[in-house]
Amino acid sequence: MDTGTVVWGADPIDAPMVGGVSGETLAELREEVDAVKHFILDLPDDVPVAVEYVFELPGVSPEELATYRETITQLSRHLREAGLSDEDSAALLGTPGVLAQALPRSA
Repeated sequence: MDTGTVVWGADPIDAPMVGGVSGETLAELREEVDAVKHFILDLPDDVPVAVEYVFELPGVSPEELATYRETITQLSRHLREAGLSDEDSAALLGTPGVLAQALPRSA
């Protein structure tokens, strides 16, 4: 649903230029960051730039999110190694719908 509301914002840390980008969704925010990261860092386009996203959400610490990501990645790997389908893994973990589609597929 397009509400026209900016929900996500990104500000560079320790960059030579100030400014930030925003988006209604995380996907849109990532696109915006990708489009301006070389400009903000004053680097040529052929220089690789890795971006680390640190999320600040009311009531949820960045550490809690990182721990959750690590745990779900490990669980997903173990469930796949055990032969469970993505659908069964999502049902077992209680992550139906969109979240089930986002389960990490790392080996």
